[in-house]
Amino acid sequence: KLCYCNMSSLSTQALRATAVLSAVLWFKVCATNIGLGGAKNNAGTRPAEDSYQKNAADATEEDKTNLDRAQRIVNNDLENIPYTMVLAWGSVYCIGQLQMKYGLKVSSYSADGHALAHIVFYTIFVISRVAHSIVYIKGLSTPRSIVWLFGALCSFGIAINGAIASFK
Repeated sequence: KLCYCNMSSLSTQALRATAVLSAVLWFKVCATNIGLGGAKNNAGTRPAEDSYQKNAADATEEDKTNLDRAQRIVNNDLENIPYTMVLAWGSVYCIGQLQMKYGLKVSSYSADGHALAHIVFYTIFVISRVAHSIVYIKGLSTPRSIVWLFGALCSFGIAINGAIASFK
């Protein structure tokens, strides 16, 4: 049974950070989905019953480009965020189990090390995902690739950190 009442300060902070950062990611996903809805409205591609939308024939090339960009942001989020959120929650669970196993003995340093690594990796991942959307909207290709890479590397870091914690 997992009980966080005996967890070290850093393990508790990892759990809290995971909850807060997951909420930030969820709000970011909601914002990009709302942006996609607006782009669809401007490009005239919403369902026919949405009579308030612009007519597709009246949409400018810029409207169509913005729609494509908004759709790509949402698609990229769907390819990255759900998997990493699952990894983050699984990792923090493994870190909690490690803390529960050893308590406050010398080995708690190990749990604290995993907790700190988790917080760092997940924070950088979230910042990278927000930055990715911003640079994507602005059409900055190289910065977009760089922040995506940072996020992807952090996803691997989260997974590896949690896996190592689960075997201790």
